[in-house]
Amino acid sequence: MDQAEYATFQELQSNVTNVMRDLQLAGGRLNGRTREKQLGEITLKGLNELPAETRVHTQLGKAFLTQPLADVKASLQARTEEASREAAALAEKKAHLEAKVKQAEQEAQEFFQAHVKTVDPAAAASGS
Repeated sequence: MDQAEYATFQELQSNVTNVMRDLQLAGGRLNGRTREKQLGEITLKGLNELPAETRVHTQLGKAFLTQPLADVKASLQARTEEASREAAALAEKKAHLEAKVKQAEQEAQEFFQAHVKTVDPAAAASGS
């Protein structure tokens, strides 16, 4: 492989590495949003079982504030829906990145196979 081919191969490898890193980041964010959504749904289910006059407290730093149950439910519902939308978008992005990784790996493999000289075992044995 000459210098230009080697540089091209390194660029292809770098591309694969970058796309795989992006895929891992997207997967981590997807897991976080999915967890956030599930936690919100479980909490909302618990809040729905409470009577309307129940005193509810929300955390604000180290302090707790009393808020109406309906406001807490609405806020939690909005955060849960947002997490659900973000999780769907991240799942789409992850699928796109998985396809991109597969394509980048295939391009690197094809380049490598096209530029590596194969040694014929019979020729190697007779040349010794």
